[in-house]
Amino acid sequence: MIYVFLSYLFYPLIQLFIKLVKKDKTIKKILVIQAAKIGDFICSTHLFREIKKAYPKAHLTVMINPMVKELAELNPYIDEVIPISSEDYKGFFGKLKLAKLIREGRYNIGIALNPNIPFAIGLLWGLVPIRLSVMPNFYGLTFRLASKFFTYLEPHVSGRLVVETYLKLLKSIGIKSNNLGKEIYKSLDADKKVLKFLGELNKPLIGIAVSSGNKLKEIETEKIAEIINKILEDIDGYIILIGSLQDKPKAEEILNLVTHKTRTIDSTGKFSLSELPALLERLLVFIGVDTGITYMADALKVPIVYIPGPTDTHDQCPIESRIISLSYKLSCMPCNYVFKTVKTCKNNTRNCIKLIKSEKIVSAVKELVKNNRKNKI
Repeated sequence: MIYVFLSYLFYPLIQLFIKLVKKDKTIKKILVIQAAKIGDFICSTHLFREIKKAYPKAHLTVMINPMVKELAELNPYIDEVIPISSEDYKGFFGKLKLAKLIREGRYNIGIALNPNIPFAIGLLWGLVPIRLSVMPNFYGLTFRLASKFFTYLEPHVSGRLVVETYLKLLKSIGIKSNNLGKEIYKSLDADKKVLKFLGELNKPLIGIAVSSGNKLKEIETEKIAEIINKILEDIDGYIILIGSLQDKPKAEEILNLVTHKTRTIDSTGKFSLSELPALLERLLVFIGVDTGITYMADALKVPIVYIPGPTDTHDQCPIESRIISLSYKLSCMPCNYVFKTVKTCKNNTRNCIKLIKSEKIVSAVKELVKNNRKNKI
């Protein structure tokens, strides 16, 4: 609260200083802050494209979560990437460090896709003349006060996809677009590495996400094994377990439980984030909860069996692929939103995930496999 108080105290002086040092109105440098995780970054890629199309000569810098650095660096619309974690702007000196970093960039426009107090203050103290953000549908009093430091706020309305809100935000700087298409790029050697890993496999590949960054959304080990067994009983193909190196212990537990071990392939930890698209685009179907890899598959237009669980699908969901969404309607759903993330189940049941029958997931997979095969004939 002290940072907000100080900002209000010195606001007239800061605004005067901005007018004195930012006399040139030409849009030369734009900063976008998207410091969330993989899925949110991927769901912001349409923004980078539309900004660069509207301002092709402007230098576009994106401040990102370090975990998505390699994805951001491959994006052709981004000129510069600045990795930043929440620890970097923690406390008073952290806020000063963030403001100094922004001020040194000499940006004409700053867009904070993460509407929070540090970025509201950082853009103001960083002397950015045009400061844009989203007014979330969930916020506290302190952010309400800090939101006054933005020059324009686009309200995020419940029931509207956040990717649409992002595009509406751009209208304030003269960018009009309805193109919600996400984009993902792979490293140069990704295909070669994936082909070497898959070897001589020439049957359908079905991917399944082993885990989720938010454990509330995760499918339990036994159910994943059950899903795999049922799929491979009816489909002559392979299952690819997909996840990071941290997911390998769970993948090994799954492998111990599956019947068709030779047709269940563990890819956890085998590929970097920039190599993973080369694997995903070879899948006939992907099975995933509301997690970053699901949005990567969506950007690649891979058919998806989607289990949203506690997530508000009016807020954020895959939209580009052939999708079968499976949910079990509960009175407590949804409880997880883009601007209000929950990590634990208030009922301590996780029934929104657990009550989705394996048979329904397998049936959805079979439907997508059948349709996808027809489309490829």
